[in-house]
Amino acid sequence: MTEAKRTFEGDIREVIQRDVGVLKSLQIDLGTPLTDQAYHLAGNYFYVWNMPDDNSYINVKINRNSEQPVRYVGQTGQRTPFSTLYITTPAGQAGTCILVYGTESPELVSLIDNRSSTVAGISDIRDELRGDVTPETWGNEITVGNAAAVQILAANVNRKACIIQARSTNTGIVYLGFDNTVTTTKWIAELEAGMHFTVDDYRGDLYARADALAQLVGWGEW
Repeated sequence: MTEAKRTFEGDIREVIQRDVGVLKSLQIDLGTPLTDQAYHLAGNYFYVWNMPDDNSYINVKINRNSEQPVRYVGQTGQRTPFSTLYITTPAGQAGTCILVYGTESPELVSLIDNRSSTVAGISDIRDELRGDVTPETWGNEITVGNAAAVQILAANVNRKACIIQARSTNTGIVYLGFDNTVTTTKWIAELEAGMHFTVDDYRGDLYARADALAQLVGWGEW
């Protein structure tokens, strides 16, 4: 027996008669922790259509609570027959998860999601590339000596880049480090008079110590 050729008209009739291939949605509040919450949703494919951010996720068991859970993040899903989804939403999350699912004829549905190539994350990448219009912080030069380390920049999650420069009239060397244990033998950069240090992929603390008294550094971040 030859298989009947599918047509657009035939697909429409099938959808109208049996409601197949029509996506349904389930919204889950991630701010309310759930443990193996049973959702009785007959279908044979589901897809996490939207998450608040890239770190949010749900754990799903299919059909039986005794199954091992699988983690799903945004734009992931599975095609398999199911009657129940057991969903766990770990504590510490916020926002809404939108899960879509369908029944009987997944071949009638093609999920279209161009966020990875058009929108998702592009604004953050663009902002990183072009920098800020105004600086995060900057101020008067800081005096660095040889007795103890001095904090030049505090950790800043909004920092895109920073610069630290030794004053041109310095007589000693300024040593930079990630914390106050920086010394003249433990450092990430050494700045002679007029030299500078920049970094565009570090947002943590930066400290300085010198090998002489009263060395000056300028600083700024954006």
